[in-house]
Amino acid sequence: MLSLFLIIKGSSLNLLTHKINFRMIINGLPKKINLRLYSSSQVARKTFGSDSIRSKTKCYITISDTPLGKHAAGSTLLDGLDVFTVNAGGDDHPLSVFGINSADPIQSSHDENLVRPILLLHGRTWSSIPVYHLLGGPKRKNNGEESRSLIEKLFEYGLQPYAMDFRGFGGTPNDATKCVEPFRCVSDVETVLKWISKRHGMDGNLDNGVPGDDAFENPALLGWSQGALIAQMVAQKTNNLISKLVLYGSIYDPLIRYPREPLYTTTPDTDEGTISNTANSAMEDFTIEGSISLETASRFAEAALITDPHKAVWKHLYQFNNLDPAQVLSPTLVVAGDQDPYAPLRVQAELFSNLGRGSDRTWSILADADHAVHLLDGQQRFAKIVSSFVKNGKRSDNSYYF
Repeated sequence: MLSLFLIIKGSSLNLLTHKINFRMIINGLPKKINLRLYSSSQVARKTFGSDSIRSKTKCYITISDTPLGKHAAGSTLLDGLDVFTVNAGGDDHPLSVFGINSADPIQSSHDENLVRPILLLHGRTWSSIPVYHLLGGPKRKNNGEESRSLIEKLFEYGLQPYAMDFRGFGGTPNDATKCVEPFRCVSDVETVLKWISKRHGMDGNLDNGVPGDDAFENPALLGWSQGALIAQMVAQKTNNLISKLVLYGSIYDPLIRYPREPLYTTTPDTDEGTISNTANSAMEDFTIEGSISLETASRFAEAALITDPHKAVWKHLYQFNNLDPAQVLSPTLVVAGDQDPYAPLRVQAELFSNLGRGSDRTWSILADADHAVHLLDGQQRFAKIVSSFVKNGKRSDNSYYF
C-alpha cells in the first residue's frame, strides 16, 4: 500500500490528519491509495471516504506544489481551516476545498436548527483564501487582530461554509491546459457540491432531480464577481444540486458578448508569457474612503500575492454567452454594493427582473459599499443578509427548503 502525503510547507502548526481513499494509475495499473489530508483545524479528524472517477488523464501534483503550499506563510493563511482535496469528475484533478469546524459534518435532518452548508466561489483573479479567509484563524485572534474572514462570520451566523479554488488558483494546481475555462469550472463546482451533499447526508435521489427523504436541504451556492457567473451557470444547468443561489457583485451584463478565440494563429500558447499580479491590482477594488483601513487592504494584497503571484489565464470566455437569468429557477439573492463599479444598479436590476419565476427572489443593495463588500468594515451587514436568506425560505409540501 503506497501512502501519499500532502504537506503544507513552512508550517509551524501542529497539523492534524484524516484519510480519503482514491484511485491513481501507477505503472499502468489502478491502485488504491490512502491519502492523508493535512488541516490546520484544531478538531479531531474523522475518516471520510470517496471514490474517484477513473479517466485517461491523471494528475500527480497537489496543493503542496502550488505557490500557497510552497510559501512559508501558507500555513498561516490556512490557520483555522479544514483543508480537503476533492477529485474532479472526468480527470480526477485535485480540487482544494476549505471548511471550518467541518471535520464532523452535521447530517441532514428535518430540524429547523440544521446548520446549512454553503459553497463560496471566488472571482477572476484571487483565491478563496485571501478573498474569504482574510486575517482569519485562532492564531491571529489570540494576537488581537481583527478577522475579516467571511467563512468565520457565516459560521458564526449559523451556516456551514465551504470555499473552493478553481484550477490554477491558490491551493488548486493548474491542469495540463494551464488555463481556466468557464465550463470546466461549472463541472468542478458540481463535483464539490455533490461531495458536500454526501458529507452532510443530503445526496438522496439527486441524480433524478427529485429531493428524497435525505435531501432536506442541499447546499447553497454563492459566487462573487466573475464567480457569480459560474454560480449562475451551475444554477441554469441544474437546480437539484443547490437549495439557494447568491449572486454577489455579479458582473453579468446582457449587452456584453464575449468573442471566440480565432481559429488560427501564428503565436503558440507557450508564447503568451506569465503576467505577475501586483499589490496595486490586489487593492484596486477598495475605492470608498473610510470603508477599509490601509493596513487591512495591505494585508489583503500580501495574502493575495502569496496565493496567486501570477495572473490566471482565463480562456473561452464566450461560454459566458450562455448566461440567461430566465433559466435560473432556484431561490436567488442578488446583492451588491451601491457604488460597485463592476455591478451597476442598472445591470443588477436587469439581472434581478429577468430571473426565472416561481421561486423566492431577493435584491439587496448595501449602502456606502463597493465591489468587495464582504471585506469592508461593515462586513457583518453582508453576512447577515446572506445567512438570513439561506436559512429562511418558502416550504413545499415535502417539508424541505427549496
